[in-house]
Order: sequence, then structure tokens, then C-alpha cells
Amino acid sequence: MRLFKNWFKKVNRKTSKRVVNQVSGIYFGKDRFLKVVNQPAGHPEYVSDISEAATNFQLAEKFGNIGLVAHNYLGGRHFHDINVGDDIYVMDGHGNKRTYTVKEMLQFQAVNPRSTRSNFIDIETNTVSTASDVFKRVYKGNHHLVLQTCIKKGKNEEWGRKFIMAFPKKNVGR
Repeated sequence: MRLFKNWFKKVNRKTSKRVVNQVSGIYFGKDRFLKVVNQPAGHPEYVSDISEAATNFQLAEKFGNIGLVAHNYLGGRHFHDINVGDDIYVMDGHGNKRTYTVKEMLQFQAVNPRSTRSNFIDIETNTVSTASDVFKRVYKGNHHLVLQTCIKKGKNEEWGRKFIMAFPKKNVGR
């Protein structure tokens, strides 16, 4: 962790106004850092089983966004400590970073938790949406970062889904 802290201090001086390509890591304070691994080509369902990692969701890239998914019992466990207003730092392997600020969090119960095509019930509004509608709401639109993990209820690790949406921070005075 000390090596990462020293690297982050060095990287902290370089803030990019462009989209960070080839995301290699994310940092969200309190010594919470996740390595980012890529999905194998053509496998958008793949989520890494590495403990301190998130997986770059390739379908988000098609819409100009960054989607990072992680199992709630592995790297995604850190997502539950994130709040609206928190900053998240996205880094590439070349010492560049971009800061995103959390603006919205969405939580859904999955009607059929093991299915990628399940309908979802919005926990806040109790409205039902298709998987396609949730995908469009979360991953389309102006450039942003999405952190996605499952919500555990009882013994069901995949009971629901949590989406954390963060938008590029304006770098005033830099």
C-alpha cells in the first residue's frame, strides 16, 4: 500500500481534462484502491474474481463511458462505503488521472437475480424496469463513470444491483 500512496502523490499532480483511456486503477480515499482488469473480448458478462480488482465493462465504452464492475464480496465491498459528493480518481498506466464526483446512486432488486436479462425493481420508487431500461439509464448519456456491484440480502449475494454514477470534476484553477 505504501508503494501505491507514493505513486498516487506523484500522479496527483497530473490531472487530465480528457477521458482517461485504458483505465488501470481507481482510488476512492481511505486507502481504497482497486486494480482494473479488462473483460475478455466478447464476454460482457465476465467479472474478475480477484479480491482487490474491478472489471472494465466493455459495453459502457461503446457509449463513451467508463463502467467498472466488481463482486460485492470482493472489490465491490468498497463501493458500499462511497457517498454522493465523494471523489473517485481514475488512473491509467501512464501516470494520468481524472477526478470524478459521485452525483447519484441507484439500487435495484433483481426479480431474477441470476439472469442478466432480469427485470429490476427500483428500491427507492418501487417501479419495475427491464434490464435494457436500467442499462440505458445507467450507461448512456454524457461522459461519466459507473461503479456497479451486487446487493446482498440474506444469503443471496446477487439479490440486487447498485450503481454509483460519478461525473468528471471541473478542475477550476488548475
